[in-house]
Amino acid sequence: MNSPRYKDIEKLLHQSVREISYYQRNWLIKTDRQAWIAKRIRSVSKHRWWLQLDTELRLRGFYPMLPIVSDQKRWMLTPFIKGKTCNYTNFDEVNQCVGLLAHFHYVGRNLYTPPIQGAAFLLIHRLHDRLVQFYRILHQADSIPGELGEILRAYGTDFYSYGLKAWERLEGISFARFNWDEYLRQYLTHRDLASHNWLVDQQGKIWMIDFDTAAYDCQLGDLWQITTRILSSNQWQIQVGKRIFSTYEATRPLSSIEKKYLSILFSFPNEFYREMIGLIQQKRGYKKTHSLPYIHKIILDRKNWLEFIKHFSSW
Repeated sequence: MNSPRYKDIEKLLHQSVREISYYQRNWLIKTDRQAWIAKRIRSVSKHRWWLQLDTELRLRGFYPMLPIVSDQKRWMLTPFIKGKTCNYTNFDEVNQCVGLLAHFHYVGRNLYTPPIQGAAFLLIHRLHDRLVQFYRILHQADSIPGELGEILRAYGTDFYSYGLKAWERLEGISFARFNWDEYLRQYLTHRDLASHNWLVDQQGKIWMIDFDTAAYDCQLGDLWQITTRILSSNQWQIQVGKRIFSTYEATRPLSSIEKKYLSILFSFPNEFYREMIGLIQQKRGYKKTHSLPYIHKIILDRKNWLEFIKHFSSW
């Protein structure tokens, strides 16, 4: 991977650069004043779209995003923040993250920035794509060796059944239309709310980072994703779920139909599908040392997961 050139970064920052080093798939830039993270711009049109949205969100009062310095062609720089990723078992951090997400969603509705040119790949499309991918590997179960094949043969049919039923229920209550409505109204979503996309600085302030996947889409997808990951880290405790929704709805209340959609989304075992597909298809970023323990945890927590869904439907 080619590093940024010293003269290009110095021109961008109006500072002398002391050192450029490779850092977590990006580049760490050190000047006499501070340090920066440089990321290569992979899509100029997407980057410029996000710069417009960054400005619009700040004008609407959403600030916990790192400031951007960019040449709008090759490199995007943000300040290097000493800190750590969010811990989804730390309830103080969880409350902050969920509160920030609610604020992000609240201000990120009916935005003025036009959508990016091209076909939209919405939540409803991704759900269908994930279900179809899992169906295909399920039919290869007998030819998949080792522990992955054993897991697929033992649990794959049950987990596919959960997803298929959820998909059919979503189709029955017009979720696709709801999803398209939010896209057309220009509702903003992050779409990758893993714990590493929340940065906790040394003062305890939390920043939302890495907007590469951001798009106009169904905001329930973000809430479903982060809630699933938090609850998975906490054995699907019902009280944890209640705290999440109490925090979120203090800023961005949910309608009865949104709660209905969420109760069905929780029934769709996306995490199990994603990890199994990632390992079997040997996708980048998926390693057995990390994914297999998580898959086993999902299986062990299945009773708690189903119990949570039952309770959530009555909230």
